[in-house]
Parts: sequence; structure tokens; C-alpha cells
Amino acid sequence: MPYRRKFLTRAGYTTLSALLTMGFLQKDKQREDQSTNSIAANNPIKNVNSPLRQLAAAKGKRYGTAIDGDFLRKEKDYADLIARECSIATPNGELKWAGTEPEPGKFTFESADAIANFCQKHNMTMHGHTLFWHLSKPDWVPYPPTLKMLERHVNGVMGHYRKSPVLKSWDIANEIIADTPDGTDNRYGLRRGVKPELIRDLFLIAAEVDRNKKFCLNDFGIEGATWKSDHYLKMVEYLKNNGVKLDWAGLQSHLWFSKNYPFDEKGFSSVLKRLKDLEVKPVITELDIIIDTPFPDSIEKLDKMIADSYKRFLELCFAGGVDTVITWGITDRHTWIRYPQWMPQKYKDNPEFQKFLRPLPFDENLKPKLARKAIAQAFQ
Repeated sequence: MPYRRKFLTRAGYTTLSALLTMGFLQKDKQREDQSTNSIAANNPIKNVNSPLRQLAAAKGKRYGTAIDGDFLRKEKDYADLIARECSIATPNGELKWAGTEPEPGKFTFESADAIANFCQKHNMTMHGHTLFWHLSKPDWVPYPPTLKMLERHVNGVMGHYRKSPVLKSWDIANEIIADTPDGTDNRYGLRRGVKPELIRDLFLIAAEVDRNKKFCLNDFGIEGATWKSDHYLKMVEYLKNNGVKLDWAGLQSHLWFSKNYPFDEKGFSSVLKRLKDLEVKPVITELDIIIDTPFPDSIEKLDKMIADSYKRFLELCFAGGVDTVITWGITDRHTWIRYPQWMPQKYKDNPEFQKFLRPLPFDENLKPKLARKAIAQAFQ
């Protein structure tokens, strides 16, 4: 199974580019220098090479990554890097419906259990991803599934991990908000055919099975004042008003930055504030960063732009109550963005552009990049 297929986060990138047009990079140089100097004064550089999990823990936070069971088994250096740097991990596809219940009522957990065992061995927690998602389900499951199908699936999967010493949280539902206004048929912005009562009942069923875990509603395109973030917040409010256990708001944060368009800092801060008012903790669940055109004239400059973007974004996150940051992968060796079937079209059309896809904190050789240092400094 191709790596990307197992942790697909949307059907394509045309919508993504419109929804996630976020860029800090137009800020004037004076502000950049002031920010850098301030961070250097308050966060000693000598500590940035400590494992990210240690730097995060020192501030009461967590850093983690999406994790792939196949590579975990085959690549010792990949496994060692995750064990050293991370305190939380999200299975890419091993816990999705297609991976756990390929046939009605027949469950399999071998691949997910292997990741759970790895996490336990290395004192990590595991985030369960995901019980309900339109893009990773067996062919026999309609969209939306019937309530009976959901009940059987949730009981089977959550029940298996009810006593797990490492699995502490679940993405109960993933990407239920439509990508654009024409993709919904209801006032909550849910994908066509999905009713808010179905999502409510899904959360209620999950709570009956295991309410000791943290419950998360996960989605993308929430990092600013957008149509999608507005409807996501409406759905969070609906769930809270209907007595649903909802602990976390999962903000995927697959981000594009550019010199040519602004980042809605005020809008993103307002989203974080609204979540605080609703008493739902924001969690960054799938972070990675692409630099959009125009590109700089060297990879070194690109990496600096990516690092600066990580730093600025995480500063806003931490100011808004975030305490858990999970990148969607840890190394450019395995980023989903580089797989041809999921690569943004402009990069497919221009192979020379593909060298600029460097979204994660470690490079293909598992060497730390400036992005890794920026994450460390943000935690400090």
C-alpha cells in the first residue's frame, strides 16, 4: 500500500491552495530581526539540540509525529529518530476503518498494535486516527455510514484499545466539514449527506465505549478566519451544546506560505480564542509547511523561510493555548507531499520545483534542518 494512501488528508490540492493561503513571510525585516533577537535573549541556544520531546516536556508540552508501521519495521534509523525526538505518535493509516475492519465485523489490529508496542517501549503516547473519515473506508461502507455500522466499528476498535496503556486520545471524526460552500447541504457546513445528529451520535457512542480517552474533532483549513473555520466552530458549539464529550479541536495545519499573500494572524488568534471560550483545547495534529512560489534562489534560503514560518506559527499556537504539536511525518524522506498521486499540480507540472518540497524538521538523510531548530526554539 502506498505510503500516502494510508494517511491521505484530502482528495486534492486545488482546494487546499485556496483554503490555506497563509504567509508570514511578507513581514518587514525590522520586525523579523526584533523577533529573532527577543527569542535568542529568552531561550538559550545551547539547549536546542536536546530532543524535542525533552524541550517540549520542560514547558509542559508535547511534540510528536505521524508514524508509518512499514517504515518503522524496515528502517532502524527512522525508528530511532522517532524514539529520540517524540513523546506522541499518530498512526498514518493503521487505525483507519480500511485498516481495522476490512470486512464487516472482522477486525484486525496487528499493524496498529505494532505501533502501540513501539510507543510503549519508548515511553510515548499514541493518538488514535481516525474512527470516521470519508477518504479511508472499505468499499462496502457507504458515505455516510449507517448508525449501526458506526456503532459496530466504534465498539470494535475503541473496545480493543480500552485498556491500552499508551492510546490516550482519538480523532473521533476527521474532515467532516466540506472543503467549499458548494460541498455542503446544511447550515453546519458538513459534507453532503452528513447530518449533525449523526456526528453527535458518533461521539455519544464513543463515550459509551471509553470516555477515559480525549476526544478530538480533526480538520484542515481552520488556521484563519475562513468559511471553513466558521463552520467548524459552529459544529464544535453544536456538539458542546448537545452534551457531547469533546476535549480537543484538531487543527491539521498543512500550511502554505508565500511572500505574495498574507497570513491571517488576527483570524487565527480569534479561532484559538473561540475554542478557549468553548472549553475545547486546540491541538496541532498534522503540521507541515510548503513554501509557495516565488521560490528563493537557494535551498538554504528556502529552509530559512520554512524555519521562520514554523517559529511564527508555533508562537501564535502557544500563545493561544496549544500544548501538543504533531508534524505529519518527521523526515522529508517520507513526506506524503512528494508522492506523485498527491503532489500539488504546480509541482507535478514543473519537476524542477519538486526540490523545494521540504516540509518537515529533518531532511531525507534524517539530518536536522533549520525547521527542527525553529521548533526547538519555539518550545523553549
